[in-house]
Amino acid sequence: MKVSLRLKILLILSLMLTSIILLSFVTLKNIQMETNSQLHQVSHIEHKIDYLSSQLWLLQQYHDEDALAQTRIAHAELKLLLAEKQFSQNNKNVIVANLIRMNANIGALLDLSQKNLEVDVKHGITSPSGMLSARYSMTIQSMNEDLGKLQQLAIKDSALSQRKILYAVIILLIVGSAVVLILTLLTLKTFNTNLNALTLGIKDLTKGNLNSRIVVKDTDELSVLAQQFNLMKHSLEETTIKKEQLQLEVERQTKELHQQREEFEHLANHDSLTKLYSRSAFEEQIQTAIARCGRTKQSAALLFIDLDRFKAVNDCHGHAAGDAVLIEVAKKLLKTVRSSDIIARIGGDEFIIWLEPIENATQVITVINKLAEELALPIQYQDINLLVDASIGVSFFPIDATELSGLLKVADDNMYKAKDNDGTTFKLTHKATLGLTKDSMA
Repeated sequence: MKVSLRLKILLILSLMLTSIILLSFVTLKNIQMETNSQLHQVSHIEHKIDYLSSQLWLLQQYHDEDALAQTRIAHAELKLLLAEKQFSQNNKNVIVANLIRMNANIGALLDLSQKNLEVDVKHGITSPSGMLSARYSMTIQSMNEDLGKLQQLAIKDSALSQRKILYAVIILLIVGSAVVLILTLLTLKTFNTNLNALTLGIKDLTKGNLNSRIVVKDTDELSVLAQQFNLMKHSLEETTIKKEQLQLEVERQTKELHQQREEFEHLANHDSLTKLYSRSAFEEQIQTAIARCGRTKQSAALLFIDLDRFKAVNDCHGHAAGDAVLIEVAKKLLKTVRSSDIIARIGGDEFIIWLEPIENATQVITVINKLAEELALPIQYQDINLLVDASIGVSFFPIDATELSGLLKVADDNMYKAKDNDGTTFKLTHKATLGLTKDSMA
């Protein structure tokens, strides 16, 4: 297995473990919130039952119509609340249904109390009034007991859910950590083995020993490098006999390595399709240019260019046609500006130009007009003439901003405003427009 693939797997596993931890925290928080909600519901029901109990006590004390009316109101409020409260677990809903049934029993008892108020009844434990009081008390007590069960169930279910999540997370973390540890150890072992072999091979080469070879056992990147090293030594062994010849060969290969490094640096700093500066290289160049303009008190302009109708070219004629358009547009940009100006491709169909130095905004508009003339010419692809326009946003240093981020933002905003018009158009900020009549932008 290649080292790069192992590193990718390690990265993916690390992200997965981090995601599992975050997901578990979110889930535990949701469980806690649900439990708090359920306990709040239970507390609300308990409050209504206590209120009903207090009204029943008043009814038993005074035996009048007002007390009965207040009790019926409390009973109706509890009935309405119980009808609204529903839980996601069936066992809790069973308790709620039992509370509804007992509340209905209280309603029936209230009807009996209504009849007792209409006649003159005796008072006492064995009297109808006393029996009603006893049944009220037993029903209220049963409802409180069920409420206690409901509260215990909510706490128990919450604890059970949290334990399940914690156990699952612990197991996943242990397994994931074990896999990460194994891959890390294997990768470290591969690095140590191959690097030691390469070190020995290099030491033999410095001593002039061209017969030794590095033993290659794996197929990873370091093993491929070792194979190339063996090929190099084999080539040296076949083509060099004397020390002078060996020195010439080493110099030649060293030069090739330097050339390859320069090519790699060029590829890293330039767009592979258009050969213009890449975004990162462009930003580095512009930071230097901004500092230079700040020291010399010179003005500069940044052009943010976005091609219009480019997507239609890709959709209708394919990506090869789109690539041809981008290459041709890059040539037109290079043809339009000075050799000292900086051009970069920062996205699919987005380009940036840095003009430095400039004396006034009219110079910038002249460059944009030249560019518009170039873009107006059709681009030949096979037997098709392709046409594209550009929306150009402009920002000026130091009028619009003195930092790259600010210049890019102003130019980007102006580019989107330029899209409101057809054809190749450009847009300046208001204060830059006011400066058009001035001889100098500095």
